[in-house]
Amino acid sequence: MCRRILQPLVRILVRFGVSAGELKAIVDSVYAHVGSEYLAEQGERVTFSKLAVITGINRAFLPAILANPQDEFHPRSQTQLHRAARVLNGWHDDKLFQTNLGDPAVLPIDGEQRSFRQLVELYSGGVYHRTMLSELERVGAIRLASGGRVRAMRRNPISGGANLDSLLTTAETAGDLLSTLEYNLSAPLGQQLPVRSLIGQVDIGALPLFRTQLDRRADGFLEVIDLLMRSHAPKVDRSREEMPGIEVGAAVVGLRRAAPQKVELRTNRRSRRLSR
Repeated sequence: MCRRILQPLVRILVRFGVSAGELKAIVDSVYAHVGSEYLAEQGERVTFSKLAVITGINRAFLPAILANPQDEFHPRSQTQLHRAARVLNGWHDDKLFQTNLGDPAVLPIDGEQRSFRQLVELYSGGVYHRTMLSELERVGAIRLASGGRVRAMRRNPISGGANLDSLLTTAETAGDLLSTLEYNLSAPLGQQLPVRSLIGQVDIGALPLFRTQLDRRADGFLEVIDLLMRSHAPKVDRSREEMPGIEVGAAVVGLRRAAPQKVELRTNRRSRRLSR
């Protein structure tokens, strides 16, 4: 279950330069806060010791984790950050690799002092500088200059084209769907919300027709649901602070299931020598 849920999420994270260490810090935060809520729902006294038992997080880390709101990210160390991001941060922040005006300097690729190789050795955590050069060039974070030099183009290694609004919409939709499925796993059979899906194979040429038909029928269906919800809207009681009623909704999602791909991992000569 975890793998099926995490695979599309991790594909997004890899595309936007979020490391496994960063995700681990976020997971620890969510585990700590959800664990606290779970204990409270069970009528248990919330203590760091009990949280450590049900979450597996070291008790010593829990006070710092819970001191931050759930929607804030604070890695416990810089080593949790994306390795390419660490290199770019060092380039922008370390005076050794800056111009007199404080901008990232144009660096020679090789050299013992004030070079891209030295930058990578200091900040990447052991990545070969040519490997880092290739990756940063691939995502457009650097540009090769004349004379065997390299120029920083931006501070982050993100290669994706989505904007913040589309990412937040994706997160909200995925969160709503998972929350509904989680509710259905614990609700009695007669109280579960309907979740239906259909997967089949079609010719790739039929994809535009599938998209058009789903668009039209989705709009019509959601209009009916919207009228139903409006006709059963709760009465507002201004004497009460909380909103009356419960939030519900419906979504129509076109599904695309990608086939798993086998990838042959190629190891450079330097890595093979180190492994020996």
